[in-house]
Amino acid sequence: MMPSSFSPGHEFAGRYRLIELLGVGHTVEAYRAEDMTQQREVVIKILLSHLAVHEEVRRTFREQIIQTETFRHPHVARVYDGGQQSGSIFMVGEYLSGGSLEDLLRAGHVLSVEETARLGRDVASALAYIHEHGVIDGELSPNKILFDESGHVRVSDVALAGLSGPHRHFTTRDDVRYFSPEQARGDIATAASDVYALGLILFETATGATPFEGATAEAMLRERLLGPLPSRPELGGLDIVLAQATVPDALVRLTAEEMTLRLSGVVPDEGSFIKYDEPAPSLLGNFTLAEPRQSVGFRPPSPNQIVSSPRSSATFGQSGSPRRAAPRRAAPGAFDDLTPIGGVRRRPVYLAAAALLVVLAVGGGLAWKFGYLSTKHTAPNISGLTLSQASSLVKNDGLSLSVISHASSATIKSGDIVSQSPAAGTSVAGGSTLKVVVSSGPAPVLVTLPTTLLGMSCTAATAALSTLHVTATCPVTSTISSATVTKGLVAEVLYGTTKNPLAVPKGSSVILVSSSGVSTTTTLPAVTTTVPGTTTSTTTSTTTTSTTTTTVAVTTVVMPNVVGMDQAQAKAALTTVGLYYKTKGLGAGTATATPTWTSVVSTAPAAGVKVPHLSTVILNVTK
Repeated sequence: MMPSSFSPGHEFAGRYRLIELLGVGHTVEAYRAEDMTQQREVVIKILLSHLAVHEEVRRTFREQIIQTETFRHPHVARVYDGGQQSGSIFMVGEYLSGGSLEDLLRAGHVLSVEETARLGRDVASALAYIHEHGVIDGELSPNKILFDESGHVRVSDVALAGLSGPHRHFTTRDDVRYFSPEQARGDIATAASDVYALGLILFETATGATPFEGATAEAMLRERLLGPLPSRPELGGLDIVLAQATVPDALVRLTAEEMTLRLSGVVPDEGSFIKYDEPAPSLLGNFTLAEPRQSVGFRPPSPNQIVSSPRSSATFGQSGSPRRAAPRRAAPGAFDDLTPIGGVRRRPVYLAAAALLVVLAVGGGLAWKFGYLSTKHTAPNISGLTLSQASSLVKNDGLSLSVISHASSATIKSGDIVSQSPAAGTSVAGGSTLKVVVSSGPAPVLVTLPTTLLGMSCTAATAALSTLHVTATCPVTSTISSATVTKGLVAEVLYGTTKNPLAVPKGSSVILVSSSGVSTTTTLPAVTTTVPGTTTSTTTSTTTTSTTTTTVAVTTVVMPNVVGMDQAQAKAALTTVGLYYKTKGLGAGTATATPTWTSVVSTAPAAGVKVPHLSTVILNVTK
């Protein structure tokens, strides 16, 4: 039994009563609880005491509760409330009873390509939403991908993002299971890190296998630093999207918005992912109306019913259900007779009842107009419209809009609607919400950099990049020692902090770093002169010496493990670390020879050996 700080029945703020402990994580204790005011089940998450002692953690937790309480996205778990009691800071959120994606994976479930793409699209849209609001999860995992009782997916624990990181040691394989390469290097997590984590999660979901296996956390991280995600052609279009989402270079990785759009292309429909194959039975399935409705919710009374006596208009049997009495024909001038029946003036009572019915009629008419009592509407086509135009259009049908994500589009200008769900022409209930994806403008076009840049002159390299619409500069202060590149020629290409990228966005700028040649250090030896009876040691100050010691600074890299990879995978892995290769065996030749092999059998040197940067290694290959 997991230790807990509070027992069932404990109340927070006089409103939330704990029911049971759900679990204790790295950041919070989670409890299922009852919201006694709203009469609903919620989850209470209480900051762990060893984190609560840090003022910056407490302040960040409070601020993130306040911020995420305003989040409204169909695939982001709701945050309802928060507070502090007896030194404990707690958050109140949506209780999701359908389990987690981790539960499915542990049970051995493997989803189809379409199911995985649909699940990934929903989660990616949630990530795009929180990224747009400045929140980075940094530790996305299947444990945070939960399902409600209907099987719809939610990303949870958004308010806990980044709380435990500075005060936590990531030492086990589970701790770093979904870390990105930049996190493996010790960098701070970014939005691109969340996309990388989702790519690994979806790979597991569709294949049932972990893409990077290692005996230790360090070994697991080293693998993803040196190689791309394993290719699985049987996944079709999903395989391509996952490869783009897990590019080691974060600058050329898909964004969450782009991933949402690419996954939408894999899924043939716009429906949300639902965990269960069959929908839960309707609670109203066994009920039928006593008679067909002929109005919008009430039966208008006749004039006789308004002005006549209750005893003559309706009577109640023992069961309490109304029985209609025979209608009484009103005499001429009866509506002008103010004499009450039995000496009591009843007419004002009926007039009040009539006024109430009129109010109900007007309210019913307005409700009908705005769609609250109507059964179905046809979703209009709002693609290509601005949000303002679309809101005005759907408002007339009693519908509303919800922006779930933004996506790049080459045809729809920024700010206009790219797609909608449900689709145009679909029958929807009055009061429904149409989910829309808004254009963020054209996506940046990636261009592949020439592999011959290293070793070129600055002028030649600048001209070659200019034809690709990439601007290059050669600062005189940017030099690097190189044992393989002649002094003055290009030894390194920098895009931001990325060295020698494979591709960069069209229109971007790079820095060409020149070689400063070989770094040398000269040590003047001591000269000893022997005189009978005395020995004197002096150091020669002249530059002419009998011995010169030279130290060469050579950059080394670790040979990646490319055994089992095909030509494209092996080339990508070696290019990433800055190595050339030659092949032996079937298809022997240089890296530019016609490909005649499909798999690497062995390498020289072996994986893990340090070799000089930009050197050539040997690949033993086979068909």
